[in-house]
Amino acid sequence: MKRTLLAALILVCLCFSAACSKQAVRGEPKTMDELNGRVLGMLVSPVMVQPVNIRRVLGFLPSEVRAFPTTNELVTALKTKRVDGMMTTVETSKFLISADDKLYILPGDNNRQSGLAMILRQTDKDLLEELNTAITQLRDNGTLETLYEQYITNVTVNKLAQTPDAFPSFPEADTILVGINGDLPPYDYISADGKPAGFNVALMTEISRILKKNIKFVTIPSEARYSALLSSSSRRMDLFFWFYGEVEIDKLVLTEVYADVEECILTRK
Repeated sequence: MKRTLLAALILVCLCFSAACSKQAVRGEPKTMDELNGRVLGMLVSPVMVQPVNIRRVLGFLPSEVRAFPTTNELVTALKTKRVDGMMTTVETSKFLISADDKLYILPGDNNRQSGLAMILRQTDKDLLEELNTAITQLRDNGTLETLYEQYITNVTVNKLAQTPDAFPSFPEADTILVGINGDLPPYDYISADGKPAGFNVALMTEISRILKKNIKFVTIPSEARYSALLSSSSRRMDLFFWFYGEVEIDKLVLTEVYADVEECILTRK
């Protein structure tokens, strides 16, 4: 009886020790490999992202992928440990770290290179051609590079570039409705006064001048962008900004890429 009791006590101690050891080793992830079996967060996507999709793209297999409608909610989930890492861009991560130095970009050689583009209806062929022409012109004359330097490079939460006070106005001209949610700072965000701001907003100012068309921003949640763009009952939006690579939805197309983007995983230190 005593031997049985002693054996049971030893087994309990060994299990407790293993559990503690496992918890100690787990800690905060410091490499991509340490995200295997953990929870990954990302912004709402038009398609359901599964753990196997993440393994194919980034090389690790999370236990779960959770989608959030806003960057604020995603960052809060990261800080409160409801997710172990969040998928975003390097520049967005740097921006968020400038507000909270307890956040950390996981090092990795398999970060996916992507690009900023605009997503619109496949039927809007004329608008697609106009936008591509304007993007090419802005690239060729150096404006894209200047805007990137001004609105992205070395920008922090305490050092934001001045957003244009007003867009050019062209009476009786067409208006392009641009959906925005401000969830990709410093590419675009909603400023303290409630106005759209950032690189994408400045870019649309220049495109407005080239096309001689008015620009109107429509603030819309991430999860509502696709239904708004594809709505057959009303014209709620003409385009929104996109960085996840190829779009795999029928009836939607992408403009030319106008800025290179590197995706990464942001986590806690």
